[in-house]
Amino acid sequence: MTGRAARITSPLDFELKKRVFHDLAKLGPEKDSAESKREIAEKHGLQLVRGKIPLPDLRIEYEDHEGNMARVDLELATEHYRGSNLAEKVRAGFSLYARAQDAPGLRRVLDQRELTAEILSL
Repeated sequence: MTGRAARITSPLDFELKKRVFHDLAKLGPEKDSAESKREIAEKHGLQLVRGKIPLPDLRIEYEDHEGNMARVDLELATEHYRGSNLAEKVRAGFSLYARAQDAPGLRRVLDQRELTAEILSL
């Protein structure tokens, strides 16, 4: 450890969307190419899931004490999430947060889809 404090920055939801959508728009005729979408997803530290690039509600980028850059993508899941939406967010590797009263229902949805994810309660 170098003794340096971690530095946290978090691009707003619309900033990340703007960057990703800008790159997708530049694809032109290749906009439906899975490989082109995968490259854009990777450029932004995201995953391509079933032909889509899921975007988190919040991304926290930080520099750890060793000076390495890291990030965490967060999603606030609510009782209104459909199973496919929730599954997409899990497959994208997002950390899920939910109100305590919503968490049990969301866990049931994940169990039905045979997906494992920790849902952290707010």
